[in-house]
Amino acid sequence: MVTIYTLTNQARRLVLTPNRSMDRSGNLYVLLAATTILLITATAMALKGAWLVLPFAGLEIVALGAAMHFTLRKLDCREVLTLKDGVLTLERGRTEPDLNLIFPEQAVRILMDRPERPLSLPDIDLVALGHCYHLGTFLNRPDRFRLASLLKNQLHLQVAKHDAYLRTSF
Repeated sequence: MVTIYTLTNQARRLVLTPNRSMDRSGNLYVLLAATTILLITATAMALKGAWLVLPFAGLEIVALGAAMHFTLRKLDCREVLTLKDGVLTLERGRTEPDLNLIFPEQAVRILMDRPERPLSLPDIDLVALGHCYHLGTFLNRPDRFRLASLLKNQLHLQVAKHDAYLRTSF
């Protein structure tokens, strides 16, 4: 998901986050519902003599909870681009920025690779001071095109479209 905030007339902020259908509490309700159904079924089977089902039911609950936890952790990342007073700031992280980079606006170029196939995802790279930083790797196709449009029209950065085989690696 791409969200733009206007801080002042000269300052704008883009926040990039992965799409999530449910938040942490919604996933907890799904886990509790699955646990309830599984325990009722496993208890009924144990009362009929198939007691060996109980440890595997517990193992299944733990595996589902761990999978949901790791998926939510992966979807908890964000990228924040802030353009203020001719300075572009790129921040990446979960709750706090793990990466915080500052570039002068004139040194920043955005490269957007044309996809090789019609439904492939285009890569969007921020190139500054001899380094290349991939933007929005977790975004879907419409969000990537929206990001490129916002970078060009709202942040007024230069966006260049290149074919994948012409791309320069830094």
